Amino acid sequence: MTEIEDLFVKYINMKRHQYLNDLQVILGYAQLGKLDKISEYVHKVINEFDEEREIFNNNNMDSILKYIKNKDMNA
Repeated sequence: MTEIEDLFVKYINMKRHQYLNDLQVILGYAQLGKLDKISEYVHKVINEFDEEREIFNNNNMDSILKYIKNKDMNA
């Protein structure tokens, strides 16, 4: 596997882990009946998606790689 492929695999694994964590937080708020917290958290996640979408939609591989390298892969 090339270094770039390895980087993308690590990034995908990190995102999968992050998505699961986000769902668990939302479920926790739902179980506690904290609808205001759910809305706040979902908006935070949407903003993060929007940031990534802008970076990935520009089709500039250098920007994409820089973004991925700057992410904490252990998050």
